[in-house]
Formats: sequence, C-alpha cells, structure tokens
Amino acid sequence: MSTKKEAARRWICGEKTFEFDGRHPLIMGILNVTPDSFSDGGTHNAPDEALAWARKMRDEGADIIDVGGESTRPGFDEDGVTLDEERRRVLPVVERLVKEGFIVSVDTSKPEIMTEVAELGAHILNDIRGFSKPGAEKAAAATRCGLVVMHRSLSTVYDDVVSTVETYLKDRQQTLEKLGVDRERICWDPGFGFGKTVEGNYQLLAATERFVASGQPYLMGLSRKSSIGKVTGREVPAERVTGSVTGALLAVMAGAQVVRVHDVRETVDAVAVWRATMEASDRNAN
Repeated sequence: MSTKKEAARRWICGEKTFEFDGRHPLIMGILNVTPDSFSDGGTHNAPDEALAWARKMRDEGADIIDVGGESTRPGFDEDGVTLDEERRRVLPVVERLVKEGFIVSVDTSKPEIMTEVAELGAHILNDIRGFSKPGAEKAAAATRCGLVVMHRSLSTVYDDVVSTVETYLKDRQQTLEKLGVDRERICWDPGFGFGKTVEGNYQLLAATERFVASGQPYLMGLSRKSSIGKVTGREVPAERVTGSVTGALLAVMAGAQVVRVHDVRETVDAVAVWRATMEASDRNAN
C-alpha cells in the first residue's frame, strides 16, 4: 500500500469548512489594527476604519480577514504589546466582523486572546510563534478554530532551511494532535521572512510542492516582505505589490491553498488569469 500523501482537500475552521479543488485558493486579507505595522501601521487601527477596510477586502474577493493587534515588523519587540492593549485593539474589531458575517482569523500568540476571540466567534487562530508560548497549545486545542502553525527562528543559520522548517512544522502538529486537535484543523506556514535569509526565503517558496505534499493545508504569506524588496529593489513596502502578487501566484501554482496578502484585488485578478489558463489547458487536452 502506498504511503504517499496528497494535497489537503479541506480545512476545518470551527463552523466553517473550506474545501480545496486545486484551482480556488483562499485569499486571506491582512487587517493590521496596530499603529506600527511595517506596511500599513495606523491606517485602519480604529474599529470603524478596520471594519471599512475589511469590507473593502471582502468586496475585492478576500475569503478570510486576518486581524492582527501586534506588529511583527522587522526588529519588533519580542515581549510584544501588553495583554490589555492587545485586547483593546483586537476584541472590538473581531466582534464586529463576526456579527457582520466575515470569516475571521486572529493573528496572536497570547493564549488569553485565543480563548477570547474563539468565544466571540473567530474561525482561525494564526500564531507566528507556532503556539509555543506557555499555555498557547492548550488554549488553541480547547477551541474549534482552524490553526495556522508558523515556523519562526531567531537565527538565520540552517544546514538545510527546507528540512528544518518541515521538521518543525511536523513536530508542532504532532504536539497539537496529542492534545486532541484534528489534523484537518491544522494549516502549515513556513514563515517567509521570519528568521531566514533572502536566499532561504526563496528556497522555501521553491519548495512549496514539497510542503503541500505533506497533506496539510498550506499557507504562504510573503506579501510586501523585505525579501520581495531585496530582489525587486523596492525599498518602500507599499511599492512591492507586483513582486508580492507574483510570489503569491507562484505559491498557488505550486499548490498552496491559502495566501495571506495586503493587495487582495491584484492577487484575485492574478489567480483568475491563471485559473482561466488552466481551464483552457484542460479543454485543449480534450
């Protein structure tokens, strides 16, 4: 019997289950409710502004809105914002988004926030620290949310960056499964831009098919990152749209089921052209 795995076909996120067919990736729109994000800090961190931006992204084709109350820009404070401050930034926005019918992801590493946003109806918990903070694993496992497990390192030195990231994600998954988390709730994120060299980041992007073959839902989040700027010469994050969309499309073409982006409309358009080409290729083959 073959033990070869195939790409994930679904992702369970609380009351919402996403089905994957290889042609319709999920677009996760980034909603930073922080004053200091590297790309759009302070642009929409008040609840009314955040809701308006979320509506805009949904109108442009976003399937998921990812709310973050702690900046993870280059050089960010490892201690992060205080619990009370993150609550103040995130909870009112999550509550309003859920009431309006959005599929909501929350980018947090704090177990208290995980529990509270799940109670408000958030569908996904997205943790750049891979649910490694004390209490985070159990808090996440106790919810019904989909879980995005990301690899992150404080070092950029690896013998083999792809193998190291893959091993880490497998280990984190096993730990969560032992706590009772259904494997179909767990999505992998290689952590493009978090503790990797420019070359290492592109090695991970180039290895997308290998990660997708794990059988877990797979997310690529490279939007406006500094490694996009390094190869395009665009120093200002907001000017990295073309490079970001290209990277997201490359990931989708290699099988990634989720892309986390700032530029929703542009990414949706790129995916639509790719999908139309794939459908035309199917007709040509027949």
